This record gives sequence, structure tokens and C-alpha cells, in this order.
Amino acid sequence: MSKQIPDQHVERQYLENLKELIAYGAEAYAEKLAFRYRENGSIVDITFRQFAEDVYAFGEYLLDAGYGNGDRIALLGENSYPWVVTYFAVMNIGLVLVPIDKELKSSEIVHLLNDSESALLVHADSKSACVQEMQEIGVKTQNFLCIEKDFADMVQKGKALRESGSNQYDNIVIDREKMSAIIYTSGTTGDPKGVMLCHKNLASNAYHAMSCMIIPETTCAILPLNHTFGAMASIICQLWMGHTIFINNSLKMVLKDIQDAKPGHISVVPLYVESFYKNIWKGIDKQGKTKLVKTMIAISNALRKVGIDLRKKLFKSIIDNFGGNLEMIISGGAPIADKYLKGFDDIGVTIINGYGITECSPIVALNRNNNIRHGTVGNPVPTTQIKIENPDENGEGEIWVKGDIVMLGYYNKPEETAKVMKDGWFNTGDIGKMEDNFLSITGRKKNLIILGNGKNVYPEEIETLISYIDNVTEVVVYQENEMIVAEIYTNAEENVDAVKAQIKEDILAMNQKLASYKQIKKVKFRDCEFVKTTTKKIKRNLIKV
Repeated sequence: MSKQIPDQHVERQYLENLKELIAYGAEAYAEKLAFRYRENGSIVDITFRQFAEDVYAFGEYLLDAGYGNGDRIALLGENSYPWVVTYFAVMNIGLVLVPIDKELKSSEIVHLLNDSESALLVHADSKSACVQEMQEIGVKTQNFLCIEKDFADMVQKGKALRESGSNQYDNIVIDREKMSAIIYTSGTTGDPKGVMLCHKNLASNAYHAMSCMIIPETTCAILPLNHTFGAMASIICQLWMGHTIFINNSLKMVLKDIQDAKPGHISVVPLYVESFYKNIWKGIDKQGKTKLVKTMIAISNALRKVGIDLRKKLFKSIIDNFGGNLEMIISGGAPIADKYLKGFDDIGVTIINGYGITECSPIVALNRNNNIRHGTVGNPVPTTQIKIENPDENGEGEIWVKGDIVMLGYYNKPEETAKVMKDGWFNTGDIGKMEDNFLSITGRKKNLIILGNGKNVYPEEIETLISYIDNVTEVVVYQENEMIVAEIYTNAEENVDAVKAQIKEDILAMNQKLASYKQIKKVKFRDCEFVKTTTKKIKRNLIKV
């Protein structure tokens, strides 16, 4: 286990935009591996120099094909190396990238393509049937490129153009404050909005987020790259630091890819953390070693108090299941229960919890390597300002953010933009408080429950407490006929009735520690998981009260 060092600013080369990032990687890291991925049963290795040349070539190809003047280029498909090349090539030639969620239905994609006025859709072969459906529906986009079938040929044509003297890519001057991407929100409570981001937003967020952390070498890109957290944490920051990125493109291959990638860290949403943790203990229990491992953890924690850390040796067999080098998990996108933070820390893996939102590029705050406060999402990213607007008697209020990371606005929605922007401050719609420069997230303004007696209840606060109860897999708290209701899904397979009865008893015990108006008055159990967005957030607007 590498030694944890004090929180400090790590000096790295400051870059103005993502075009500079690609050139910097080619020079600074050259023959080091930038990407690894599976193709036809084998693992392909790509160096930083090769990656840069592919970006240059594909950018040259697009310019030669006549795209320019801020054309919108949509990108649809699984995580892949061609996807990443397209991502950077488009933005680095002054075009506007529109990454599309591959899980959306054809009609939803048509809406986003039409809304963004995309001139070209670059798509994976797996989405070819979807493209045909979109054409039948009536998509305005007329041009389509398949990155599996056409990518190698397009890159070769781009390289040939450059070898013959064409240098259109090199001549493009990036305006770092001009829109370079439209990222559509996942829409947990309504229709998605197009968040306009620029090179300054992304470059500033990457530089300042990684500069205050010590991040172990090598990662596995698991999160969907069309979401800003996935692209920022798993790609942009890693390229800046010169880390190797193993691209995962299938949920079925997550663990296998992690084992082959042997990452020092991974970035995921809490659902993955919970799944990993439960599978660890399921495996331990299956081997009949639960008591032994718990004893080892108790001994290990006692030794750590006197400065002796044996976790790397004691729990080697567990970490080997994650490739053998895993030291850190960066978690964002949703709250994470303290039991998982402690559970992974017990075996030698530090979980860094943070807070972000697409409109802020997305990282707003995060805990530091050696400055972690459980129950919070850490300190603001350097140069980013956070204020709590209209705090109540507990210091809780709306979280507002200001800085280079804040979006340009919502695409073609000036009224929606005006609702959330004021004098450079962005109103996140989240509720929280600041103590000792640590930010805590209490809830979401849209989810706020206002009782008849005027009391305010943030359901996320109670959901977090209920999530600590054994066998609670998912929970949503809401109001029904002036009652606070907890709707729960449990994936318990045996003694289900007894499990549900115990959950109810535990909630009754929990109620005794809550103010009367916050107490759960009714518990519902559901037979299936809640409907979620592709970032694994529950769609509250689909819950029938």
C-alpha cells in the first residue's frame, strides 16, 4: 500500500485547452501506454504518441469532409477507443461535441439530435439498427459514420492528408470560452437540457481537481463516457497525468477488465461500490471465512492505531480480485453510505467521495487523500467558490457555485438558464451546508417534502439512514397523505418475509432517533428495482404515490 501523504497542491503543467492536452501527452509521455482495450479477443495497446496522431488524423479528415464553423457532431455508442478519438478530434477542430446516451430509445435520440441541430452522427455498429429507426422517425441529421466500420479508413485518410501537406487541424485556433460541447442531463425529474461547456470549463476542472490529489497510476474506464463524470475522471484527468487507461465497454466484463487492467484506482458511482463490497463478503461467506476475516480486520485496525499497517498483506487475496494494485476508488454521482467507506478502508482501499454536477464540468468538491471527513463530499475544488444561499437555522440552504467550471448556459433555453444563473453564480438545486470548508449534501430542492405543519423534510437524509439497515437494497422516501413513506426494494433471496419484518423493526428503532415529523409512518416493499437513469440514479418522477 503506498504511503498516504498530506493534502497538497501537486504541480502539473497547466494547459489552456484540450487541444494542448493531446499535444502535451504526445511530447511528455510519448511511448508510454495511453490506452488498452479488447478487440477480437486480444488486448490492443496504444501509446500517447499514437493516440495523438489518431486524433490529429481524424480531425483532419472531418475538416477535409467539410465540417466546420461550430458544426454539431453527435457521438453515440459504447465506450471504445474510436469513441475517445472522436471526442477529442471534434472539440479540437472547433466543432461542438454532442455525446448521446446509448441507452436512450430511438425517439429520444431523435429529439436530442434535432434539438442540438447535429450535422453528423458518429455511431457504433451496435446502434446501426437504431440509426435506421431514427431515419424512419424523421431525424433532421443527414450524415452518419460508423466508427467500427469506417474509423480505421477515416484515420488513414486523415494521415494521408497530413503527409501530403494538409495542416488544417494544426491551424485551428481554439477559443477556450466558446461552446465546444453540449452535454444533455440525465433527466431524473424531467426532460434533459443541453448543458453548454467550453474548453475553459473542462481544462480548468481537470487541472484543479487532479492538482489537489495523489492518484495512483492506471485506471479502468468503467463509467459511460457520454456522461461528464466518466469523461472527466476516467479520461481527461488520466491523460493529463500520463496514466494508462483500460477501456471497459461492457458491464459483463467489468471485473475481468479490472483484473487485466490492474488499476491503482477506478472512478465509479456508489452502486458499483456497493456491488463490489457485497460480492466481497458473499465470496468470504461462501468460503466459510467470515469470522476469520472479521477477526483479521479487528486486529488490523488495532495495529493501525499504533502505526502498523498490514492491510496489504492481510487482505492481499481480496485485492487480487481487483487486479492486485487497487488503492483508491473515486466515487461520485450520488451519496454513498459510510459503511462502504469504512468497509473498503478496513481492507486497504481508500474511497474518495466527491460532489459534481454536469453544469459544473462536473467536479465541484471532493475529499483529499489525507483530509477525508466522512459524511461530507470534501472541500471545494481550488479556484471554485461555493456559497450556501438563504441558510436556515441549521445552516442548510441551496448550494451555489461560481468559477471557471460553471457552464455557459442551457442550449437554446435562455429562460431556463436565467432561472439558475445570477451574477456568475450557478444554483445547483441541491441543498447542503458548509462546515470548516467541508461541504455536506442534505438533499435536492426538487425532492423537498413540505408538510402541512410547515416543516421541511429532505428525503435523502432519511434514505441514507435506512440504507444502513441490513438487506435494504434500494429505498425512496416520499410523502403520501401527510405521511412520510419509505418504499423499499430488497434483493434478499431467502426468508424474505422475515427479512422484511426485521427491516420494519429496524426502521421503528431508527424513528426513535428522529424528530417526530421526520419519522417513517409507513413502509412499502416493491418486487423489483426502481427505474433508473443510465447513471444509476432513481427516477423519482416515475414513482407512483
